[in-house]
Amino acid sequence: MTTTIFDDASARFQSYLDRYAKGQEPLGDATRLRQWIIDHQADFASIMDCDLKSCAKIVYDFSRNGDVVIGGISDPARQTEIMWQQLADANAPVGIGRYREDRICYQSDQFKNDGEARSQHLGIDLFAPAGTPVYVPLDGVVHSFNDNNLHLDYGPTIILEHNPEPGVTFYTLYGHLSRESLDGLYVGQPVEKDHLLCTFGDFPINGDWIPHLHFQIIFDMLGKKGDYFGAAKPSEWDIWESICPNANLILQMPENVTANRSGQ
Repeated sequence: MTTTIFDDASARFQSYLDRYAKGQEPLGDATRLRQWIIDHQADFASIMDCDLKSCAKIVYDFSRNGDVVIGGISDPARQTEIMWQQLADANAPVGIGRYREDRICYQSDQFKNDGEARSQHLGIDLFAPAGTPVYVPLDGVVHSFNDNNLHLDYGPTIILEHNPEPGVTFYTLYGHLSRESLDGLYVGQPVEKDHLLCTFGDFPINGDWIPHLHFQIIFDMLGKKGDYFGAAKPSEWDIWESICPNANLILQMPENVTANRSGQ
């Protein structure tokens, strides 16, 4: 989750800031692309074996420290044990980390630029055991991949590019994977809807987190390959929300998996 934006992408990001200052949608195509996804929700395959539209879940709040703590100096082994017990008690196959959540674990210097932390979550987290399979939601190609092997980074990561019809292009990101998930991949490799893409990684390979998938929709890669911003500065949230819309547009979970406007 590095912060470098290349020069041409910096100019694009500035154009988004300028559009927002004029009261416009920051990314001009965002409204059209979001609507395309909404109109084709029935066409997306489930990315997990469990049916996220109907299965039991625990939706976690990581905007404050509770029974389960992620990141920081927490012990992922102990926190995984606590979460798995909670999920077993609830007969829930998956735990959820919310979109737009302003997370306490992103307040360290690692996530700060100019004094402000990139603390507001741009994806949705799906917590389940290491080795859990992940499936392709829609035909596409491999845009890029990388092992982002810094502490509290993504670990192994895959980004897919989807071009379902002329004029419609967007990307999906899969972070915190097993290292084996990258085996045999190549840029431009076709991937088919509903086919196995990767598996959840375990700590410490996955960036040293409780095993989970970070799933994110992206409308502009901003020159990035194999890595992307997984959280935004709260002061820039409206810009990033236009670039990375709510991943639940694809996952379609009925629970409230989105934090309120303040990120809480």
